[in-house]
Amino acid sequence: MSAIRRCIAALCAGVLFVSMSWAQSTMTDTQVLEYVKQAVAQGKTQKEMVAELSLRGVTRAQAERVYKLYQEREGSTESKSSALDKGRKHSVNADTNPEYNPYSQDQTRNQNQTWNQNQTLDPSQTRDQGQQQEKNRDQREDDERLQNEMKVYGRDIFRSRNMTFAPSENMATPRNYRLGPGDEIIIDVFGRNQTTLRDVISPEGSINVDVLGPLYLNGKTVEEANAYLKKRLSQIYGGLSGHSGTDMRLSLGQIRSIQINVMGDVASPGTYVLSGFATAFHAIYRAGGVVDPGTLRNIKVVRGNKTVGTVDVYEYMMKGTQSSDIRLEEGDVILVSAYDEMVQVQGNVKRPMFFELKDGETVADLLSYAGGFALGANEESVTVFRQQGKSHEVRTVSDQEFGTFRLRNGDRIEVGIQQYRFENRTAINGAVYMPGTYELGDVRTAKGLVLKAGGLLPEAFTDRVVVHREHADKTQEVFSLNLTEIMAGTKPDFVLQNNDELFIASSDDLKDRGTMTISGMVNNPGTFPFAENTTIEDFIILAGGLQDGASTSRVDVTRRKKDANGMVATSDIGEMYSFSLKEGLVADGDRSFVLKPYDEVIVHQSPSYNIQRHFTVAGEVNFPGEYTLTSREERVSDLIKKAGGLTSFAYVKGARLVREATEEEITQAREMGQLLAKQIDSTAAVNKGKNTLKTGTRHYNIALDLEAALAAPGGPSDVILRENDRLEIPVQSNVVRVFGAVMYPTAVNWNARMTVADYIDAAGGYSQSARRNKTYMVSVGGRAKKVHAGTRVEPGAEIFVPDKEKKNEKPDYTGVVAITSAAASLGTLSVAVVSMVNNLKKSSN
Repeated sequence: MSAIRRCIAALCAGVLFVSMSWAQSTMTDTQVLEYVKQAVAQGKTQKEMVAELSLRGVTRAQAERVYKLYQEREGSTESKSSALDKGRKHSVNADTNPEYNPYSQDQTRNQNQTWNQNQTLDPSQTRDQGQQQEKNRDQREDDERLQNEMKVYGRDIFRSRNMTFAPSENMATPRNYRLGPGDEIIIDVFGRNQTTLRDVISPEGSINVDVLGPLYLNGKTVEEANAYLKKRLSQIYGGLSGHSGTDMRLSLGQIRSIQINVMGDVASPGTYVLSGFATAFHAIYRAGGVVDPGTLRNIKVVRGNKTVGTVDVYEYMMKGTQSSDIRLEEGDVILVSAYDEMVQVQGNVKRPMFFELKDGETVADLLSYAGGFALGANEESVTVFRQQGKSHEVRTVSDQEFGTFRLRNGDRIEVGIQQYRFENRTAINGAVYMPGTYELGDVRTAKGLVLKAGGLLPEAFTDRVVVHREHADKTQEVFSLNLTEIMAGTKPDFVLQNNDELFIASSDDLKDRGTMTISGMVNNPGTFPFAENTTIEDFIILAGGLQDGASTSRVDVTRRKKDANGMVATSDIGEMYSFSLKEGLVADGDRSFVLKPYDEVIVHQSPSYNIQRHFTVAGEVNFPGEYTLTSREERVSDLIKKAGGLTSFAYVKGARLVREATEEEITQAREMGQLLAKQIDSTAAVNKGKNTLKTGTRHYNIALDLEAALAAPGGPSDVILRENDRLEIPVQSNVVRVFGAVMYPTAVNWNARMTVADYIDAAGGYSQSARRNKTYMVSVGGRAKKVHAGTRVEPGAEIFVPDKEKKNEKPDYTGVVAITSAAASLGTLSVAVVSMVNNLKKSSN
């Protein structure tokens, strides 16, 4: 491994516990990689690099990404042939093996040795701070993989982060534990002779004791080693050979690590270094668990080329016994082969999923694994769907055959639903105190059922009670009873049968109580349930009272006309009554008038009531700002007076009035624009017209002659104002803009002596496509007029020279709607459209 790679690997473990978890990185992944390269070239230590990067907010997750980035750039791969390299890879780059848990006790001990040998940081220091982050990421990856697998009972047990099956190192040393190189032996001699001997079994399998020399312990169990050492040490301590009060006890200190192989259908097959106490379950967990099509019932432990045992996970899950969880030894191979039999159970069982079975297991075994029958299941038989060669067959297995019917690979078992019917049920609903279902036992008659239900409510309609009866073939029959006579005893009681249902209607249910509606100028208009003797005053109070602006001189009531006995249609459909109010009471009208069902009360707005309406004046007036209309006929001249008059800088001819279009005007402009597009038979015009309508402004300019309006207030030029109007008085502009079909569209300083021709010459003259006879000028105030070469030009005006239409090319009508919208507001829309259509037809010809 290069120096740069070792440094980045060290950062993956070191950055996490140096930097704060809430630090925000100020460096990108590429910047971190370049920093490491430069730091290595400068001779900085790993500790210095970790400290500096941590201060800049670099986290472990970012360090791991940098490690991947370095591997991709350099094309480097780590060796997977040795257990130490694999362990180091798991420590540095946990993303390569999501099933790996770097925080189990045995792996931490082994990693301590590995990292020390490579002079890198001890990853056990990161355990507490990084454990939760690793678990969360691993769990997400496990969940994604599980979604792509069939749900087989038991497979997910090895993916749970809460069950690692890691052995406890605080447990008492098992007497059948076999010693091997790396185990630390503690020999306590106590009694008359007292001493403690500690040694680690050498690679040759022995410990060295003074005087006695090497004592070979490899392969012996703790119990065998204890007897052997007691015999040999009796040569030194004579009391151990007899009963003179001296004894000896053998225990283990540091437990050795063993190297095992997990092969077959597991998530991450390979070589693993585990604690000497590890079992097959822990090894399978470390390998990521069993994946499809791996077996859970016949996992083999191979030792010395011989199978020393098999692991059945179901024994542990169903019975809680770990007898098949074999303790591992150095060099063991755990082989997870493919399953032999996989069956599926569906329907009303507690665990509907796939189960792995051993040869010879029956339906009873499968139901046991599935948790038994669920509520409502048919327990008398199950259906087995089985493939026989190219065909399929169905077997119905009765409960007497559950223990003998053997299942095969691929069988699908369905557990049906038990159809049930009540044998002693009756029910009562409606106007009783306790409606519901009752037992048909002591209660056998309609009267008895009513009494059982607490009796009749006062509003119960007992002259006609309905009984619904269901026969055995599910057909329905209805009986009607006079419960009044039955309860009085003047008529025989009605005998009930199984599943009879008695319904007692309420008097309220049989009447249409009706509603009352109030609308208009009340605080809470709406529809209310009808109540007897409700007056107009009562209803107005019920609706929250009158609003500001409500008319008290007229309140209307409309009433339906009905004739239940009528035989022909009439022209009259209703009646209307009008009233006036004074101090909340009816002052003019029938004071005894009360409302009837479905009456509608309408409170009108007072004709003299108006809310404030605002408009704005901006520009060269003495007091620009927002003002309120005080008259329906208030005009532009009145607004100038309210604003304190014009300033000495005001350019009266450039005054402009901006108005907000109403919904009616917008709709009218849209319809006329579409009509125009149809008349010119242009699909492009239709599309452009629609787009303009959707994106166009809601405001438009009104051509205004303010000079004439101020000269003759109230005259034709003095426009009547509307709500939200905006009057703009500009400063005089000394620029005239020329654009369109000219050689160089530009703005020219205004000169009173210059004509239209002079300004066009200043713009380079006409272009070849110019339509000179169609030139027009728009004043600052928005008035447009056709001009000729000698026309005088006002300050701030705009001169436009249109283009000629090319042959066989239809014109662009994007501006149709803008023009029609403005025309609509002035009441001249139809004239403008007709004129435009005629001009367009002429130009197209």
